[in-house]
Amino acid sequence: MKQKEVLSTVVGINCIYIPVTDVKKSADWYVNHLHLTLLQDVNEDSKHAQLNIASEQAIFLIKTRDQTNLNFEEIDGNVQCFLTLEVADIYKLHHQLVNDGVDVLDIEDNGDCGLNFKISDPDGNLIDIWGGRV
Repeated sequence: MKQKEVLSTVVGINCIYIPVTDVKKSADWYVNHLHLTLLQDVNEDSKHAQLNIASEQAIFLIKTRDQTNLNFEEIDGNVQCFLTLEVADIYKLHHQLVNDGVDVLDIEDNGDCGLNFKISDPDGNLIDIWGGRV
C-alpha cells in the first residue's frame, strides 16, 4: 500500500490574544513579572499592547468591555489554563513572583513532564509556567 504524502501547513504559533480590562496595567504586569518585552508604549487609553515572547512570537493584550478570561473547566471540574510558557529557571522565577506578591501556586513535580506552577494575571487569566523536562 502506497503511503500518501502529507504536507504540514501549520508551522508554529505566531501570537496569542489575551482579553484584559486595563491594557497598561496588564502590560506592566507581563513586563515586570514575566520579563516580556513591550514592543510599543501603551497608556491608559490604549486598546491593545504587543509583547514579545521570543523570535516571531508575541502576546497581544486586547482591551475588553467586561472582565473575562480564557480559563475553562475540564469535565472533571479542574480549571485549565490557556497558555504554558517555558522558562529558563523555574525556581528563580517562582521565588521572584512570590516575593512580588503575585498570585502563584506551588511548584509541582510532574515526573517525566517536568516542573510547573500556575499564576494568574490581573484579569484572572491562568497561565502555566513550565520549567522544561527533567
